[in-house]
Amino acid sequence: MTNSITGPIAPAGDRHAWPLVSYLMGLLCLSTLLAFSIVGLTLLLIRIPQLEADARGRVIQEARSAARSEDLLLHSIEERLEILAATLRAPRPETLAEVLNQAVGDGSTFLSIALLSPEGRVQAVGASTVWRWRQKELLGQDLSLSPLVARVRFQQRLLWDERHPSMMAGERVLALARPLPDGRLLLAEVPTSFLFRSATEYQEPIRGSATSPISLWLLDASGRFMANSERGVVPSEPAYWRETALYQQLRQGLEPPEHMVLQGVSYHVAVAKSQYVDWYVAALTPRGLDNPRVMAWITLVSTGFLGMLLIGVVLSPLWATGLKRALQRIVEQAKQVASGQVLSNWPKGPVREFNSLSEHLESMSASLRERQQHFRAIFDVSPIALAVYDPESDLLIDLNEAACRQFGLVREAVVGQPARLLPIWPEREGRPRRDPRLVQGETVEARLRHADGTELTCRVSVRVLERSGQTWQVWALEDISEAQRHAQELKSLNEALEARVAQRTEALQRANDEASQAIDRLHETRDNLVRSEKMAALGGLVAGVAHELNTPLGNSLMAISTLRDETQQFKDAMAAGLRKSTLEAWIDCVDQATSISARNLKRAADLVTSFKQVAVDQSSAQRRVFVLDELVNEILLTLKPTYSRLPITFEVQVASGLKIDSYPGHLGQVLTNLITNAIVHGLDGLPRGTVRILGAAVDADWVSLQVMDDGHGIAPDLIARVFDPFVTTRMGRGGTGLGLNISYNAATHVLGGRIEVRSELGQGACFSVVFPRLAPARAEVSRDDVQTWD
Repeated sequence: MTNSITGPIAPAGDRHAWPLVSYLMGLLCLSTLLAFSIVGLTLLLIRIPQLEADARGRVIQEARSAARSEDLLLHSIEERLEILAATLRAPRPETLAEVLNQAVGDGSTFLSIALLSPEGRVQAVGASTVWRWRQKELLGQDLSLSPLVARVRFQQRLLWDERHPSMMAGERVLALARPLPDGRLLLAEVPTSFLFRSATEYQEPIRGSATSPISLWLLDASGRFMANSERGVVPSEPAYWRETALYQQLRQGLEPPEHMVLQGVSYHVAVAKSQYVDWYVAALTPRGLDNPRVMAWITLVSTGFLGMLLIGVVLSPLWATGLKRALQRIVEQAKQVASGQVLSNWPKGPVREFNSLSEHLESMSASLRERQQHFRAIFDVSPIALAVYDPESDLLIDLNEAACRQFGLVREAVVGQPARLLPIWPEREGRPRRDPRLVQGETVEARLRHADGTELTCRVSVRVLERSGQTWQVWALEDISEAQRHAQELKSLNEALEARVAQRTEALQRANDEASQAIDRLHETRDNLVRSEKMAALGGLVAGVAHELNTPLGNSLMAISTLRDETQQFKDAMAAGLRKSTLEAWIDCVDQATSISARNLKRAADLVTSFKQVAVDQSSAQRRVFVLDELVNEILLTLKPTYSRLPITFEVQVASGLKIDSYPGHLGQVLTNLITNAIVHGLDGLPRGTVRILGAAVDADWVSLQVMDDGHGIAPDLIARVFDPFVTTRMGRGGTGLGLNISYNAATHVLGGRIEVRSELGQGACFSVVFPRLAPARAEVSRDDVQTWD
């Protein structure tokens, strides 16, 4: 082509562009603040919930600790009253007042102590020094109508009353009364100020901390405000108290709230109730933005944010100015090259990227002329038909080789001719159609024609090229006739594939239904195996007990038979004439026979009793209160006939008298399975072995039961799967792999505890079952249901 279609690019307008220094300053400050904001907000999002959770946990702990302290103080007061009651059994009437005064002391613990007659009249009164002048006035006073005195006389046990009308102060105070063996009563009044002050003294260092203040309040059963840790006992509750959520919910008998707003401050709230009296201890600590620790973290992050902003504002101009100078030298050099000058030395500086830019600009200026020379060759070798068109003069400026081949044209014949005369247009149009989408730069499809008359489907796109004030259009004419044919074939193929996929999906659904049915059958089979395992264990237990009963019953039968023979001989001797030696021999025989029969029948009765209790427990899911060591001994007694002939020693160390309210049948089944597992798997094939059973209280609410053996141990690859169903080392030799799975389900789902195992090869195994003394409430279920739980 004879005309060049390249030229200098017009500079873009910079009315909305920023100066480099300002842009770099803003970018540095923004990136610094953004990074610090992300870090600071992340810290706050992580730390603030931690602080809130810590405050919530501490306020719950403080409420419970204060309530326990209250209960301990009340218990100590009960013990002091018990000691006083023991002291008053013998003293003379004239010394009663003196003994009671000594018991009251300075009045810090007891406000007064009165000894009442069986009819409820005051016989003697002990008071503090402040109230001792009223002692004579109170003698003979009738207190039989007092609710506390009436309840104690009726129930005959020590009772508390938190709203007892005081004999001394004339107001309602905390009181307790205890009946004496001779029918009299001890009535003691306790000042509320002592009780609350003593219970909260040890917590002052925690509540006094500036970072985590905690307040303790004492409330009665109706939510009435009585005392707090800041002001102690108050004569009347604050005016704002009845508007609080804590008062409203306690008043209505609802659960206390976890949060509360008090005088514009938000608090975490935790409430604990005393076991002795109908009082509540409430602990409060600020929450949210009212928490000093939360505000300290927010202040710290805010201060860091402002500090980073100040640093960015101070340092960013210095950094940006240095970059601007280096870049300005490169821009000036580029302007000279753009004006047509040929320069070889481009500026270099300390910034590696700017030096690289200089090198690339130098290389670009050198290759620009070479690219201009190569443009024509590139235009011709393009595989897509390209045409350069002048829409103002309707002239075809140039055409590449691909366009000539695609439309069967000769370049020299069409270049410089009006475009409307080209033979590529369909006969029905006769000239190129102006499509507004082409002017906007979109791509359209058009029906064009080869020089031999063959119709072509082309994808046409237009790009506008401005050169020296002229507007040219570069046309790209891509023949897509073959592509459309392939697309139609591909569409047909996709439709066929979709039909096949639908068929395969339907077949897969049927297969899934069959698999679900197989899984249901597998669950049913597993349940049957669990029931078979239970019946096999019960059958072995019955066979063992029956075998063990043979010996004592046989001994008893032999003794009775011998006694019968001796009795017959004694009768014959009496007929011939009774002698003293014959009578003594018969008496000795009777004594021996009855002694042997009694011992053996008692042994048989013990076996039957233990077996009966174990069988009743294991055949039902009933809950009852039982003693742990008695249950363990009953289980071992019923298992002893089964393993009595094996060289195995049982060592039992279970705490005596440990009462548990739970499900003895399920606990017995767990213990039976663990002992059986230790003997069958752990000690199998060993010349001797030991099974140790340890039971003790973990704390006030939890109990631990351990079964240990010194046998083979468990392989490491089985430890993680030992409680899964059908996992056993004796598959095909009588093992089903369900014993430990049943024990796991019973320990976790029924007893409400957990079961763990520790073992090393050759060192034996230890199974630990930890469960609560008071089993969680649940609906009664059968043992089969428990065994099949997953």
